[in-house]
Amino acid sequence: MNLLLALNESVEAMDEAVRLTRDRGGKLTALFVLDGNWSDYTGHDWLSGSTVRGAYIEYAGQEDVKDSERLVAELRARAGDIDLEVKLANGVVRDELLKECQEGGYDAMVMAYPFWRGTATARDTAKDLLGKLPCSLYLVKAAVPDI
Repeated sequence: MNLLLALNESVEAMDEAVRLTRDRGGKLTALFVLDGNWSDYTGHDWLSGSTVRGAYIEYAGQEDVKDSERLVAELRARAGDIDLEVKLANGVVRDELLKECQEGGYDAMVMAYPFWRGTATARDTAKDLLGKLPCSLYLVKAAVPDI
């Protein structure tokens, strides 16, 4: 079985993806999306006459990189010896997940529900993907992170 994990803070989704890969054999690929949607989400500096927006977008990008490193290390520790590949993408979280599913030949995508990742936190990413994915979507009930 070829699984894709939509990587975010959810250890429940990590554990379930690892369990499914162990039980069914195959490969686990994890995709962490560096959210490139912050500029749309934060508005425009010309509205406020400052450079706060640009500074925030840079900060958010740096935090995304730190999150990716921390979450990849956590997943690798949980995965042990299973066949694991980690991918990073930059863009709109929903769009990058859909693109990877369409190009990757996956049997299923495992995703935390609710899915908290960058600006996707403000959307229902799973609902946005339903009916568009070429594979099954496996939702894992996840604890809501402290924000």
